[in-house]
Amino acid sequence: MGWSGAKATSGNQTINPVSATSTYTLTCTGSGGSTTRSVTVNVTAAIGVSGAVDSSLRDRHQESANLVFAFAGSNTTTGTPAATAPVMQDAGACTFRYDLAGLAAGNYTVALTSDGGTTFKRNANVTVAGAGVVQNFAPARVLQVGPTRQLTHPSQVTGLRSGDVVEIDAGVYNGPAITWSTSNLTLRGVGGRAHMVAPASISNGKAIWVAAGTNIAVENMEFSGAAVPDLNGSGVRGDGQDLAICGSYFHDNQEGFLGGGGRLLIEYSEFARNGNCDDPSGCAHNIYVDNIARFTLRHSYSHHARVGHTVKSRAQENYILYNRIMDEADGTSSYTIDLPNGGLTYVIGNLLQQGPLTDNPTILTYGEEGLTNTNRNLYVVNNTFVNDRGSGAFVSLVTGVTATLQNNLFAGGGTVVSGGTVTQVTNRTTNTPNFVNAGAFDYRPTAGTPGINGGTAPGVGGTFDLTPLYQYVHPTNREPRPLNGVIDIGAYELTP
Repeated sequence: MGWSGAKATSGNQTINPVSATSTYTLTCTGSGGSTTRSVTVNVTAAIGVSGAVDSSLRDRHQESANLVFAFAGSNTTTGTPAATAPVMQDAGACTFRYDLAGLAAGNYTVALTSDGGTTFKRNANVTVAGAGVVQNFAPARVLQVGPTRQLTHPSQVTGLRSGDVVEIDAGVYNGPAITWSTSNLTLRGVGGRAHMVAPASISNGKAIWVAAGTNIAVENMEFSGAAVPDLNGSGVRGDGQDLAICGSYFHDNQEGFLGGGGRLLIEYSEFARNGNCDDPSGCAHNIYVDNIARFTLRHSYSHHARVGHTVKSRAQENYILYNRIMDEADGTSSYTIDLPNGGLTYVIGNLLQQGPLTDNPTILTYGEEGLTNTNRNLYVVNNTFVNDRGSGAFVSLVTGVTATLQNNLFAGGGTVVSGGTVTQVTNRTTNTPNFVNAGAFDYRPTAGTPGINGGTAPGVGGTFDLTPLYQYVHPTNREPRPLNGVIDIGAYELTP
């Protein structure tokens, strides 16, 4: 158990986890003789209920409200639950699970909620008796599409109902654009990504897929080749409310994603080589978000936008968390992040780089087209900025903005910040960042990277905890950010 040898006469000691019943004996010897005491730690196997939860059963935009309760007795969802567990997302995936541990033997009703317990979407009776029980929560109906299925193309799906899951076998699908109007749909590639290639003429004039319903999810899909006369042909157009995109790849379209309504979540996804500035009235981008209530981009990789911006959002609130957003060596994007109308914005734990061929010398800009959003607060915390252009600005603000820049590493030439009212705390600038492999855009620190143990506790911004919980793993993944004493400056914590 890692507990032997001589011990100090006071204090405590941490040992390895105890997985079996163990006895510990301590003998104290002195001038008056010796005495021995023993203690036995009994370890019993933890039993409980665990299982998978289909993503279609969750509220994708209110994560803390997705819970599983265990109620003592069968066919009951009243009273105080015997146990409660959150529905947790698997890293790098669009899958979810729960684990109700430590239940005594007996009969239980296991109930799934997506609104914190006001109502229950699913429940099941289980018996716990000496071993763990698996109870999965599946969707009500799954429709399957694929080359060997009765339905060979997603456009053939009809009669959809709220709550349906459409599973599309991995493969390449050429053919007509689709408008999805039914609400509460999950559109999912299975066995790998299902690749939707744009037809020569997109009949809806907008996108390969138009998400017109409310609460639609797009998972494990690929979209390419979208082009329409107004030069905004998108992989997906968000015309409805509360869209979620997970594990998907948008490339070589006039615009990667455009639109959004209500709340928009994009996670574990890649955007590459979308965009253009061929229309004199405006450009298209890798990601272009309308003036919606909330936009969250996390654990994603947006790169090589064609002249347009890598990420552009007009949302009232923006949560840009733990992403890799870059030009790399040969990208020609304009701004790396463009927030033209302000809004309450959190930029935390990202890798932000502009390359030598960038079309614009600023990496992050805020308020350039007018501060029309109500909130004008910007928090930029524990990011790694790299300017391979060698000049310009890392952060550009306009008058009327209140910004906090804390624990950021700025590598390369250029002005750190211009404009606005700015509080700067424990940031570092350097021309010698000593990353693991800067030439390959691997910006993880080494012992020689400036800012190791040089940060300060970020605290909160408004009601949001600014402490970085994760760090980006390439491609399109995450890992918990280690706790190694004083927080490091930048998007990564050095791992000894």
